Amino acid sequence: MPKPFDVEINNSIAHIRFNRPEKRNSMNEDFWRLFPKEVEELDDSGEIRALIVSSTGPHFSAGIDLSMFKDDVVEHETNQELGRSRGYFIQQLKFLQRAASCLEDARFPVVAAVQGGCIGGGIDLITAADIRLCTKDAFFLIEEINVGLAADIGTIQRLPKIIPAGIAREWTMMGEKISAERAKEVGLVSSLHESHEEMIDSAFEMAEKLASKTPLAMWVTKEVLNYSRDHSVKEGLDNVALWNAATLHKEDVMTTMMSKMQKKKPEYRNLRDKNFLKHKSSK
Repeated sequence: MPKPFDVEINNSIAHIRFNRPEKRNSMNEDFWRLFPKEVEELDDSGEIRALIVSSTGPHFSAGIDLSMFKDDVVEHETNQELGRSRGYFIQQLKFLQRAASCLEDARFPVVAAVQGGCIGGGIDLITAADIRLCTKDAFFLIEEINVGLAADIGTIQRLPKIIPAGIAREWTMMGEKISAERAKEVGLVSSLHESHEEMIDSAFEMAEKLASKTPLAMWVTKEVLNYSRDHSVKEGLDNVALWNAATLHKEDVMTTMMSKMQKKKPEYRNLRDKNFLKHKSSK
């Protein structure tokens, strides 16, 4: 079975593109299993400076593939007593949550580019990205409440930290379509685009700018942003002090300053040293 997405790497920019348009890019079992693995491998390489997540066809994603319920992938009822059965369900839910959290945990910035419908699990995914773009025909729908569920893969936790909390409550409780214009108005997406092609061009332009920064400072910035989102100002200040004390790199700072003076593109080392990895593997 082919992967439910394609992966392209151009220099230090990775592009993951969902490739099941005939299924509205619904997230099947292969997606939940392979997507976090792919992102974690890109991260572990230390060579990727930015990631774009996009899609094909008229819709970004219709969310979780309903066949997963039919095939007992999400919930596997057995003849075991209730505690063990429910414990298994928790394990499966954490397995699904990993597909969104991997984007938040990655050391590089992630840009999500949305066209058409972004439904259910699609919103779980994009709220874990750092930056979101969409086409003017895009719409967003937190579908879980309409099928008797509370969204449980990340939307409820992350959305109120991106848009006003009261609006996040309205969206998650009402379960109604949200237009691209409204999403832009409240800050879910950064910009609207006339076409898919224009949006992807903009995403790559943004990714190139992100990739031109020192990857070490970008990693620290992302870690500190995520930590500060969930902690007090004082805790956030203490956290960034520790990170900069541990990672502030004179070489990167000097490279940046010299490049600006000389008006040329700076060149930074990757997050992992290939020579170190060769030495480590030879032991």
